[in-house]
Amino acid sequence: AVVSTQSGHYGREHYFKQSNLRAIFRKMLYQRFIEVGRVCYIRIGDHTGKICTVVDLVDQKHLLVDGPTSGVPRCVLRLNQVSLTDLKIDIPRGCKSKKVRSELTKEDINAKFLATSLSKKAEGKKSKALLGDFGRFKLRVSKTTLNRKIRTLSRKLKKSS
Repeated sequence: AVVSTQSGHYGREHYFKQSNLRAIFRKMLYQRFIEVGRVCYIRIGDHTGKICTVVDLVDQKHLLVDGPTSGVPRCVLRLNQVSLTDLKIDIPRGCKSKKVRSELTKEDINAKFLATSLSKKAEGKKSKALLGDFGRFKLRVSKTTLNRKIRTLSRKLKKSS
């Protein structure tokens, strides 16, 4: 940093560097914007586990969504009920369900969503929730045996070095 020797304030070069860094970080930090055509995953509510598309923004906390291919009717959802994905389709604001359906099928969004980490995480949660008592027990036993093997191997490597 460049410091002025007389008044103790930062020089002009420092402020220009700061503003450039702010612009770079602002660009890098967030890429999933809430916009028309953004594909979302519904986390909470009546249609949990389905995907939908943002058709319009109602206000800062509410979205008008539509999911004709996944069985989500056109409805208003709160922003905290959905997770935004990287997927986006090109639709006009407030378009009809027919247009949304055609764009979703043209872009093959369902297949692309199944390949995302969000989909895989949701599937894992579903399968874990379906486990019975004995299934949870077997899972716990397999985890402890795996951790025991890792722990013994790391101890051997520590002793040898």
